[in-house]
Amino acid sequence: MAAKPKRHRVLLRLPVDLHAQVVEAARRYGRSANSEMVARLEHSLRGVSQQESAIEPPLLPYVETTFRRDLSRQETQLLLCFRRLSDRQRQGLLELLMQ
Repeated sequence: MAAKPKRHRVLLRLPVDLHAQVVEAARRYGRSANSEMVARLEHSLRGVSQQESAIEPPLLPYVETTFRRDLSRQETQLLLCFRRLSDRQRQGLLELLMQ
């Protein structure tokens, strides 16, 4: 029998209105509030490279705008969406675009 993956317990203080939104979203998707928060964190962090995550947060907007100066608004949106895809989804999209 496979062992359950290890989990880390975290105490998180949320504003009341944000907690209500999480609970409502969890109800809509048929999962616990904890599972909802984990799913949303995973989704928001998917595609963030180790290099980006190593940069101190105050520098990130500067770095992002410096390297994206020549991108249009649509190109920037496309890049952000691409970063949120799983590796499998990225590969599939690239294969589709290269046809």
